[in-house]
Amino acid sequence: MTPFNLKQHISEYRQDPLSGRWVIIAEERANRPNQFDAVAETQEESWHRNCPFCPGHEKETPEEIDAIRPEDSRENDSRWLARVVPNRFPAITRDCPWNNGLLPHFGETFFFHKTAIPGYGAHEVLIESPRHLFSVTEFDDVEILNMFRLYQKRLQSLRSENHWGHVLIFKNVGAAAGASLSHTHSQLMAMPFVPPPILNELRHATEFRENKHRCYWCDMIKHELSEKVRVVAESEHFLLICPFACRFPMEISIFPKEHVSHFESLSENRVDELAFFVRKSVQILEKAVYWTREPLSYNMILKSAPFQTSSFDPEIYHFHLTILPSLAKAAGFEWGTGLHINPISPETAATKLREFV
Repeated sequence: MTPFNLKQHISEYRQDPLSGRWVIIAEERANRPNQFDAVAETQEESWHRNCPFCPGHEKETPEEIDAIRPEDSRENDSRWLARVVPNRFPAITRDCPWNNGLLPHFGETFFFHKTAIPGYGAHEVLIESPRHLFSVTEFDDVEILNMFRLYQKRLQSLRSENHWGHVLIFKNVGAAAGASLSHTHSQLMAMPFVPPPILNELRHATEFRENKHRCYWCDMIKHELSEKVRVVAESEHFLLICPFACRFPMEISIFPKEHVSHFESLSENRVDELAFFVRKSVQILEKAVYWTREPLSYNMILKSAPFQTSSFDPEIYHFHLTILPSLAKAAGFEWGTGLHINPISPETAATKLREFV
């Protein structure tokens, strides 16, 4: 329960005129339940009593958008393997009009043209398993495959709508990573534009290609495989590394060894290989940070190329997946400068992680 008396308010993208930084103002998000704060009879009873993502509680979520189900099951019934529903407390919504123009905020005139625009978008929840699991390392083979096949299915579907600029899929595991419900799930946010950090990556990648006539990420992968100091593990088609300029201790990223811009374009075999490799990567990470008292909290972010952008060719992008363990928090220096202080170098982290491959 929020301590503020918030009125129903349309969500907005707002831009700081000086820094250029965009934020989303979404007061509806303050009404989200937080299952990690609940104190109940026993853990198991609490799950079944309070979890809207467990089977039998389908009426507690909006009607499903998509699902992986047995052939004899019906839409929205309790016999599902994985399902997608609209976020009940969305940060952005399809119900919000989008005209790519000014949204006057309470009659203000100081914040001028295009510093506030309607919060149009799609915000979905992907529930990867009917079992009340915490981390992907608890997934069986079917569950981890369904998770990544559902990711691909949603990206393909949203791309076919032809009016989204970029879609981000992310997974928050544990309260320290920002999860409000303990039942395993991912989220998807589709936006009508490409966020500035992705555009910035594309701009630098475009400059690199114009100068070198090669893909920056492909060259980086070749270099990492040659030096091996930040390589943790690899499969036939994917590479696990600690990034050269990682922000957080034990941060890891997974890249396809060959150039692939859009995750949704992967073949089924490659999607399955990636799914198993991601599960193995998180297992390595969880074993390496054995000193944490509670199960490891982490954020998993799938960064695929934008669907469309007027400024750059999306095909230049090289999709990758990053896992950020919740082992350190940003503090005053980080918030004030945008520079992260990482107490564990990627070379040291990779050496430690390789012990558990």
